[in-house]
Amino acid sequence: MIAGYDIWFWLTCLLGTVAFLICCVQFLRAKAPDDWSQGSAIALQGWLFVYFIGSLIMQVMTDGPRGDWLEYYGYLITAMVIPAGAFMWSLSEKTRWATLVLAIVGPVLIVMVQRMNMLWYYY
Repeated sequence: MIAGYDIWFWLTCLLGTVAFLICCVQFLRAKAPDDWSQGSAIALQGWLFVYFIGSLIMQVMTDGPRGDWLEYYGYLITAMVIPAGAFMWSLSEKTRWATLVLAIVGPVLIVMVQRMNMLWYYY
């Protein structure tokens, strides 16, 4: 673990970056949301569900976050809503701009998980 960045953070960085690159390529190709771009949002949503379950297990097995637990879980639930909302919006908006919205999900989740790590390990 590097300064509070655990495997959960690094896996989120990997998945978020891959999802971002997939969606950016599809956006630059002027593609409407398809299986690749929407699938990346679904993969991020599935990962955040695993992250949520892992957080609950870590809460029980350790002392929990050093920061406010309510703020931590607030970030986590908000992070879980973002890919779901972007996916639902991409179902109704069939232009290339919906693909760009799906691309933004990856970097946003990386920032949110970084903040959750700060709450868990430092505050």
